[in-house]
Amino acid sequence: MNKNQIPNFLKHELDFFVDQCNFTDREKQFLYLSNKEETLESIAEKLDYSVSTVNRISKRVKNKIMKVL
Repeated sequence: MNKNQIPNFLKHELDFFVDQCNFTDREKQFLYLSNKEETLESIAEKLDYSVSTVNRISKRVKNKIMKVL
């Protein structure tokens, strides 16, 4: 796993984070796709976002997860 990836979570862990982290719809989409081991580039393509936008979303998701841990 490189530093730009979010680790794979079990379903109950994902549900916990979605419940506790107040993710936006974009962030939820990103979280579910990244949990499937998608690369940032493939996530950007699937969501029709730029890679830099997906990088920003990734950072926000990581920050929110770290706050609840």
